[in-house]
Amino acid sequence: MPGQSTIPLLIKAMRPRQWIKNLLLLAGLFFSRQFFHAESVLRALAAFALFCAASGAIYLFNDLLDAPRDRLNPRKRQRPIASGQLAGGTALTASVALMAGALAGSYALSVPFGMCTTAYLMMMVGYCLTLKNVFLIDALVIAMGFVIRAIAGVIALRTPQQQVPLTVWFVVCIIFLALFLALCKRRCELVRLDDDAVKFRPVLACYSTALLDQLVALCATGAVLSYTLYATNLHDPWMMLSTLPFVIYGVFRYLHLVYTMGNGDAPEEVLTRDWPLLGCVLLWLLSVGLVFMTHG
Repeated sequence: MPGQSTIPLLIKAMRPRQWIKNLLLLAGLFFSRQFFHAESVLRALAAFALFCAASGAIYLFNDLLDAPRDRLNPRKRQRPIASGQLAGGTALTASVALMAGALAGSYALSVPFGMCTTAYLMMMVGYCLTLKNVFLIDALVIAMGFVIRAIAGVIALRTPQQQVPLTVWFVVCIIFLALFLALCKRRCELVRLDDDAVKFRPVLACYSTALLDQLVALCATGAVLSYTLYATNLHDPWMMLSTLPFVIYGVFRYLHLVYTMGNGDAPEEVLTRDWPLLGCVLLWLLSVGLVFMTHG
């Protein structure tokens, strides 16, 4: 049993700030219009908590493997494992326990949701071990992590009495948006680290800013177009299309932050610290919520 001083270090190493990504599991609750259904809310919150445990376990495992390289990075050397504050054995034990707990809880919620958690953990363990060093696959795996979250959030709501549909264009939009964020992250790392980029992340040797610029533009376009197609496939497309300007502004604002301000290597920090972008997201949520409530 870890001492009290170890627990805060474990929590820090699990990177609670990154758990904002798991809010995507609540998207199914929102877009299926189940946010006033008590059982659905509880199932969505349970799914969110289970993925926080699963992703926290992956961060512990990843930092344990990357500790020697992290010690060379001015920003990452202060992480609990890299700095030596948290013992490697303790981190590994906690990681395995969290994975086991997340899997047990997920299968208890439902077998299909448990399969989503299993797929997420297997993919991310593979990423930590080798896939993060494979050109393009590294970005695709990060993006697929978001896609699994989105799909799992819908599947978590399904019960024998309630079958929540999964919209194709919703999934396609998540794919492009996740790739957009992942590629922006790679571009910022490549530019910010400059000559040291390869030392801290070897796969960056395969990338160039010119290639990343093209891929980012492609994914930004795909995200906007797929959201437009998602909106036009709903019962009241004209009302839903009224939310499109918020999506366009959000994508453009993020591009500004990446290309002009040099941000984007930590998407969760960009979202929570840039007030115009955060305001845009909140207004988008409000507008979509109003459309759902008035045109259900």
